[in-house]
Amino acid sequence: MKSILPAALCLVFASQGVRGQDPNLAPDDLKYSREAYAANHLIARVAVAGQADGVLRYRYDRYADLKRITTNDGVAYAQPKGKPWLKSNDWGKTGSKVKEAEAGELEWQANIAEAVFVEPEHHDLSQGGTVWKFIEKTAENDVQLFTYERSREKPNPDGVYPRLTFAKFKNNTDGKLLLSRCTGNLRGDHGLIPFDIKYDLMIMLPADTVIEVAPTPKKKK
Repeated sequence: MKSILPAALCLVFASQGVRGQDPNLAPDDLKYSREAYAANHLIARVAVAGQADGVLRYRYDRYADLKRITTNDGVAYAQPKGKPWLKSNDWGKTGSKVKEAEAGELEWQANIAEAVFVEPEHHDLSQGGTVWKFIEKTAENDVQLFTYERSREKPNPDGVYPRLTFAKFKNNTDGKLLLSRCTGNLRGDHGLIPFDIKYDLMIMLPADTVIEVAPTPKKKK
């Protein structure tokens, strides 16, 4: 298992307009975000630099009762809730149990993707408390993007603090933003290691949900 621990990571939300640029409203939207991701299907595309064989890339999927990691080479692993990690191509329904060292590596990878939802611990108290800074507002197609940096009251001059980007979609009406990206550093034995995580959320519908789809009109001959 790698002796690398997630550095200070967290999630901050904001909503459109003035609210979208006010980092003081982060706690309420953090709660909203955590609940939204916990109740649905989280997808995280992770890239970690500084690995022996280059950049480590993988996809992390999380349901309420299942975790899944797919390597950049297409090898899949799954961990049903309360059970060990399996090398599995069918989301943990069947598969072979991985060795302890490999299970530790998979758990490390899962923790990187999940760390954004965990309140970080401050070990260097000389920097003071947490301060959120608005960085920029951009747009991609019909999506507005708000980026914040989680800094400290007395940040180190050479410190690199995590940045969180949140998306507001065109049809959004509740004023809540959804986590879109997180960049930052992992703390390793030989310094800081950059990472970049892009998030997607798939809404889970009840099993008895019926979606009506209009038939495609036939072309006239």
